[in-house]
Amino acid sequence: MRPIPLLLSLVGILLALAGLVFALQGMGIVGPGSSIMFDNQAWVYQGVVTLAIGVLTLAGGVLLSRRQRARPGRA
Repeated sequence: MRPIPLLLSLVGILLALAGLVFALQGMGIVGPGSSIMFDNQAWVYQGVVTLAIGVLTLAGGVLLSRRQRARPGRA
């Protein structure tokens, strides 16, 4: 895997995980009850958006990696 697709994939995974945690905290499922994010509907929406951006970034990294593997010899 080349550096850019690998970086996109890693960033996508991290964003997706962060978005999942944000959404779960916003729903009051995980996290300390003293957190400003806990059981706060705004964080559910922000978490879902962050999760979606992460999934799209991960998909972009995977597609870019496949495209580069399909063209051997090109940078």
